[in-house]
Amino acid sequence: MKRLIFITIFPFFFSDSLSFNFSDSIRAKYIKRFPDYFFLWPVLKQRSTSFDIQLQKDNSQKLSYKPNGNYGMGFGMYVFEIGFEFTLSVQPKASAQFRYGHSRATDLQGNILGKNFGLDLFTQNYNGFYVTDSKKPVPLGIPYPQRPDISIWNTGINGIYFFNKNKYSIRAAYNFSERQIRSGGSFSLAGTLNTYSLRADSAIYGSTYEPVFGVNANFSKLDYTTFSISPGYAYTLVLKKSFFINGSLSIGPANNWLHYQSATKDKIETTINSFIDLRLALGYNSERFFSGVSLIAQSRNIRFEQIQFTSTNTIFKIVFGYRFREFGILKKSARDFLPMLKK
Repeated sequence: MKRLIFITIFPFFFSDSLSFNFSDSIRAKYIKRFPDYFFLWPVLKQRSTSFDIQLQKDNSQKLSYKPNGNYGMGFGMYVFEIGFEFTLSVQPKASAQFRYGHSRATDLQGNILGKNFGLDLFTQNYNGFYVTDSKKPVPLGIPYPQRPDISIWNTGINGIYFFNKNKYSIRAAYNFSERQIRSGGSFSLAGTLNTYSLRADSAIYGSTYEPVFGVNANFSKLDYTTFSISPGYAYTLVLKKSFFINGSLSIGPANNWLHYQSATKDKIETTINSFIDLRLALGYNSERFFSGVSLIAQSRNIRFEQIQFTSTNTIFKIVFGYRFREFGILKKSARDFLPMLKK
C-alpha cells in the first residue's frame, strides 16, 4: 500500500489581520515588523510522532517506537499579512525502507502565531513503526525490528502564551514575519488538550520483554486524553544584529484519563504526570534575507503499572527566504478583502 501523499496549509498570521498597534515604543526597540513586504521561502520539514516505554524506577533500558521518514518539501509565502506553507511528502529510499520498515502517515497541522501567543492544531494517523532497544543496538545493514501492525491516532491542540510581547517575539524565530533586533525574553504559559489512541495486533513489547517491563503493562490497546497547563520561559539571543539563538521550555503537571488493555487487564484510571513543551531555533534574520533551523517538540508522560509511556510530537524545519517590496494588489491586507474584520 503506497504511502499517503499529504498537503498541509499553515494560516500563520491570521490573528494579526485583526488589529495593529504601533504605539508601543518599547516594542519598537526590540522587535521590527515588515508591513510593506511580502515573503517567499522554500521549506524542508520532518514531522513525526513516536513513543517510548521504560521502567518508572530504572530508565537504563528503553524501547522506542518510531515511524520511517515523513519528510516534506514545499514552499511558503506571506501575502496580505497572512502566511501559508504547502508541503508534499517525500518517499523514503528503498534502502531506508529495508532498514526501518514502511510507514504510512496522514499528518495535518495548522498553526497561528500572534504577537504573544502560538497555537497549534493537529490530527495525525501513523501506521507502521520500527523499534530500538537502548541496550541492544542494531548493527549497520541489519533491519530494525519492525511493527507494521501498530497504528496510532493523535488529535489535539497546543498553545503557548508569552507575557512580555514587547521584548520577545515568537514569530521572529519561527516564521520570520518579524525580526528581533535586541536580545529579550518572556515568561510563558503552555497548554495542551489532546486525545491519543494506539492499536496493535499483538502485545506491544511481547513476551521477550515481560521479565523487564512486566505482564500487566504489555498492552495491545491504549487510549488517553491529556490536559495540561505548564509555566515556562523563552529567550532570544541576538548576535551581530542578524544572527539569533532561540529557546523556550515549559514543564508542568498533566491530567490523563487512561484506558489500556492487555492479556491480563482491561483498566480505566486517572493519572497525574507531566507535559513538556520545548522549542529551539537558530538562524539569520536580516532586512531582506532570512534562514533558520527549528525544532518544536511536545512530550506527554504517562505512568501506569510499573512503566512510563512517553509520546512525543516533533516538527523539524529548515527555511530559506527573501522579502520583496509589495506592489499593486499585494499592498492590501486580509482586512481589505474581509470588511467584517475592519474596526
